[in-house]
Amino acid sequence: MSIACSRWTRAGPVLLLLCCLGTAHAALPQTPLQPVYHALFREQAGTAWQQLINLWPGLNSDAQRQAWQAALAALVARQCGNDLPVATPAWLDSPTLDLVQRDIPLNRIYRVQLTGKSERRDLHVTLELPSGEQLLAEATPSYEADGQFVLESRELGEPLPPGVYQLTFTSGAETWRQKLALPGSAALNWIRREGQGIKVQLPAHADACPAPWVEQSLLRRPDFVTVWQQRVARPEQLRWPPRSDAALLWTNVSVIRAEARGGLTVRLVHRLGGPLAAQEN
Repeated sequence: MSIACSRWTRAGPVLLLLCCLGTAHAALPQTPLQPVYHALFREQAGTAWQQLINLWPGLNSDAQRQAWQAALAALVARQCGNDLPVATPAWLDSPTLDLVQRDIPLNRIYRVQLTGKSERRDLHVTLELPSGEQLLAEATPSYEADGQFVLESRELGEPLPPGVYQLTFTSGAETWRQKLALPGSAALNWIRREGQGIKVQLPAHADACPAPWVEQSLLRRPDFVTVWQQRVARPEQLRWPPRSDAALLWTNVSVIRAEARGGLTVRLVHRLGGPLAAQEN
């Protein structure tokens, strides 16, 4: 096995298949995803990303869509998505797109959150799902004094699906559009309740990407203003501070896995919420 193949074996079945076919003029499988496989085989990451986006609308079976997701994972495994040729405009800094699954007692909801930094105060954002449904179009950004902004979509009852999304920013007469191949957020199981405690299992991730981490926060009801928060690298570090107002507080525990899409960060977030009074350290 070549050096390249030994690196690709961690990238999933697609690139492992390519390695098994040999390193020169291999007869790649006849499939709609063949252009992606060729680009991966030739180490043409930019072309592979573009082909992955272009081919999505033509896939017509679950097997093809599963192969598409495997190819996406293979691309992410190379450089965590930093090799996607996406450049954000000068007036948009550090945009981060969160695909969130939030579990609370007796309920599970999904939503999208977008954060970033901009000196402009006229941002209008839309996110088009693979189905054509629009999110964020009705959301109004909230701005901080330092230019930080945040938008949240409405609550959704169904998981965010894998596929190609289109993100559009408009400011004044300028518009920035970018199509993004995303893994979706179906049925994340990284956090669960065990009695009065919480069990956290950090998800697998590509070696090229940051290790997943855990965030904790306490929010005061009824307005749910954050009164305490911390980030921990390992689940065993989870502890709640002693609080005399525990009966008024709500907990959030989030497991976060991050990838890049060029100049954009994409994060999968599994969040578990509940009353602090029902939790134990």
